[in-house]
Amino acid sequence: MIYDMRIYDLKPGSVDDYMAAVEDVALKIREDYGVKLAGWYYTDIGPLNRIVHIWAYRDYHHFAEAREQVRADPRWAGEYIPRVSGLAIKQQDMIMQGANFFPGPA
Repeated sequence: MIYDMRIYDLKPGSVDDYMAAVEDVALKIREDYGVKLAGWYYTDIGPLNRIVHIWAYRDYHHFAEAREQVRADPRWAGEYIPRVSGLAIKQQDMIMQGANFFPGPA
């Protein structure tokens, strides 16, 4: 399993709006293509307005396939992107490997 770990620094005061868009729209879209949520966090202490989300994929093939499916889904461009566009100030994306002792998402 591989993990797509994303770190976003958002505009002040926009964390709740971003998380609502994910909960209302993006989670279902990703789930429809077999992408599992492996972690979702936001800062309480430290750099404020930062979120970290981690998505689990079976392998690199699944990552590439699901990425294209999600982007092609009309809900992504029509519902999700308009709600989050302009909220991120900075983004970082990494593909991570899970340690052999980490059980991964259920």
